[in-house]
Amino acid sequence: MNAQLYYFGGSGGFFALWHILLGTDYSCELQKGMNSYNIIRRSDWPAISELPATIFDLPDGVQEELTNNQEWKLIVEQTIENNNVSPRSINSSFYRSQWDINEDRTKWKSTEKWPSNLLTQNSSFSNKLFFNCNPGQEDIIQDCDKKILLYTDIETQMMLAKNKHAWIYAEKSIEEFELVKTPQTKKFNGFEVFDKVAEFAEYTDYQIRLQDVVNTQGQALLDIFDLTINENNVHHNNMWLNLHTDEEKGRLLNES
Repeated sequence: MNAQLYYFGGSGGFFALWHILLGTDYSCELQKGMNSYNIIRRSDWPAISELPATIFDLPDGVQEELTNNQEWKLIVEQTIENNNVSPRSINSSFYRSQWDINEDRTKWKSTEKWPSNLLTQNSSFSNKLFFNCNPGQEDIIQDCDKKILLYTDIETQMMLAKNKHAWIYAEKSIEEFELVKTPQTKKFNGFEVFDKVAEFAEYTDYQIRLQDVVNTQGQALLDIFDLTINENNVHHNNMWLNLHTDEEKGRLLNES
């Protein structure tokens, strides 16, 4: 079974992606740092599959090399952790680094860990999850039985994108922000939305509003999979919401 999550910039795509990863058995190929390990690996170091449970169980010579190179040490520690704790866990360094934002909005885009749809397609996952930002008709994977479009109203989308330096605000200076014009819009499900949302919706099976995901702590998404949210979803929902300003929270928690 395959699922595909679509969204347009500033609509909470990674927030929704992680709700699905934390609440279902659908998987995508994430950037887990294993390529980094293979790049730094010396000839006498163990293969990824042979890494021990802790860095202290490595041969003395390897430990000494890592002590002398803290960057290598961090890569090895994260690779060991990903071997022993799923990167889909809220306790993993992979998940924490994805959301290492706090109050610094300039970091929002730089912390994102993008899935690779090509690697997911070629993986052995039983239930594959594909992820597309600013999709077009060419991005549709026909054999996905769950095509999900995440959207929000244009005012919320513009506010989130501006504050996170994303979407139409990406790579622009603060001075240039004032020159950004609101894109064309259309009415969709009773809300004024980015016009491409309404146009792309016809290619999808489910259209989920961001505010509905936030207010149900992810249940609005998990209903598609006939599952119930768990503690990880609740933690993720609260964590993400608390990364936002009071003004943003007011929009995100507004159900009407």
